[in-house]
Amino acid sequence: MIRFFKYFKIPFILLAILAVITVIANAASGPDAEIVRANTQTDLKRNVFNYAGNLEDAQVAALEEQIASMEDTIGCDIAIITLNETLSDAGYRSTPDKWVMEFADDFADEHMMGYDAPYGNSIVFIDNLYREEVTGKVYSWISTSGLAMEKLSQSDCESIMDDALYYLDDYSNAEDYYKAYARVIELLPKYFGSKAETIARKIFDPLYIVLFSLLFALFYILINWTTSAGVKTTVSTQYVNGGHPNVRVKKDTFIRKSVTKTKIETSSGGSGGHTSSGGHSHGGGGHSR
Repeated sequence: MIRFFKYFKIPFILLAILAVITVIANAASGPDAEIVRANTQTDLKRNVFNYAGNLEDAQVAALEEQIASMEDTIGCDIAIITLNETLSDAGYRSTPDKWVMEFADDFADEHMMGYDAPYGNSIVFIDNLYREEVTGKVYSWISTSGLAMEKLSQSDCESIMDDALYYLDDYSNAEDYYKAYARVIELLPKYFGSKAETIARKIFDPLYIVLFSLLFALFYILINWTTSAGVKTTVSTQYVNGGHPNVRVKKDTFIRKSVTKTKIETSSGGSGGHTSSGGHSHGGGGHSR
């Protein structure tokens, strides 16, 4: 068994290196810098606007408390709006799937939302329970601005709502809506971290380190066993005749030269940014059901 240890030598060394890097990275990360509210111009006195009446008073209060804590955690103003009315007569010029987007953007602008400054870091989640006659769908939207626009991409916003609103339908009760909206708020920190931080956390996850090392060890063993299992096809006198080398032909022939060119496509990315009717930049993503 001892002779097989040589196959694990390199994977064990790699595992040790990754473990040391993980410890150093965790030690160096330290606590986040303190986030201080600086916007004194917004006129919002609450965070949940239950115009649809689909939540109970106690649930609204619970969401208000959850949002207040989350605002100080991620440094963003947060608002939840529920509607149960068509937006076809609101004067919006976009398609039905973007009406909630324009409503949310205008809401943030009109109330000068922003944790750091007016029109600054903010997140507005709107859920319109009305099934638009034009498309037969219910639409929701997460509007972002400021730092939230940089942190939350369009796909992030859509992923949050895909998760949180998955079980909602026309027969949902107040408890269903409360759990869904609370889930939206709960998921924000997961996506609010930078892409580099998210990737680093995944790379240095102890489970991934162990799995990677084991897979590398298995691959290393298979390669070495395959190499060791080679069959000896020549003998010491194969190319010797009368004590002299017997090599009949020795020449190098250049047959042809072939060059292949491949164009590598790249993506420009983007977070779905746009400008509101008030002239302010917003991002975000939508959901329909």
